[in-house]
Amino acid sequence: MITTSTKQPSTPAKSDFDYGLQSDFLARMDEESKLRIFDLTTRASRELHRWAASYPLIRRVRVWPLSLSVTAAAPFASASALVSMARVSLWVFTIDDLFDEETVPFAELRRRVERYKEIVDGDNGVQRRDRDTLVLALRDILEDLATYPLFPALQEEWSSAVHGTLDGMMREHEWRTHYRADRATDQLPDYDTYLENGLYTVGGPPHIWTTLIAINDPTMLDHYTRIKDLAMAASTCIRLANDLRSYDKEIAEFKINSIVILQRQAMAAGHNEDAAMQWACDIVRQDIQRGLELCKHLQDADKTQTGYPERAIADIARFVCDFYVNHDYHTFTTGAGR
Repeated sequence: MITTSTKQPSTPAKSDFDYGLQSDFLARMDEESKLRIFDLTTRASRELHRWAASYPLIRRVRVWPLSLSVTAAAPFASASALVSMARVSLWVFTIDDLFDEETVPFAELRRRVERYKEIVDGDNGVQRRDRDTLVLALRDILEDLATYPLFPALQEEWSSAVHGTLDGMMREHEWRTHYRADRATDQLPDYDTYLENGLYTVGGPPHIWTTLIAINDPTMLDHYTRIKDLAMAASTCIRLANDLRSYDKEIAEFKINSIVILQRQAMAAGHNEDAAMQWACDIVRQDIQRGLELCKHLQDADKTQTGYPERAIADIARFVCDFYVNHDYHTFTTGAGR
């Protein structure tokens, strides 16, 4: 089987920073811009650590890299807006952990997902006492987002994005169950179907619509279709970059991702396992590159008043795709912000 060398990490000499981070995205910036990003990251991460401490299921090891990601994509935003963005991603990561690690019985997971959807749909839970701390975290997130002027206009889109993520995780669990029961099953999704679902489960749309709420440029409403297309393209790039980073681990755990699907397709066409894996990885890299080019086209096609909505969406895709070449959000750590 092809090893992680297929991920082609970037050369440390070109982009190695004091925080143990390798990032070509940041290496292209001047020193003043990088210093602003690291300063804002530290300020945001300190607040996020305090917030996450109230919710024990949230793993605070992710606070700094998530803070860095949202800041690198939106360094023009205030620290409080960056915290609003990162909270949602921390929450989505935690839900994903529950599905991936299967420490909670599936029936209980299903019940929790339905409760989260109720909260997103406006159930304030006055008559209920929820013991699930992720319900409490979600309520806190909603209360925070409601303070932004654009929330009423974008609430439906935000809610739909969270629904899509939760439903997508349920769907992926079903696919995984079939695959584990019979690895020869023909019930796996095709590549396009997987991506339509997976761009949600990677947390792209919830992050992006939260970002648009927090940036608060009302002229994005005049560019709604283009912004939405940009959001979908960016989320797809992030999904594929995540798969390329984690496929070896997920294959060992009999999980479904784009690499597994494409490898099986190539093997069905007569390629051996190693050649099929190499082909699958190459296709995903090419699709990431095409997706990033589409992001640039959509970003440059027109402009909101500030240009910030387009920049934040395109740059979260650029930063995260670059980050995943050398790092991941499960193991990357730094002392910054603690």
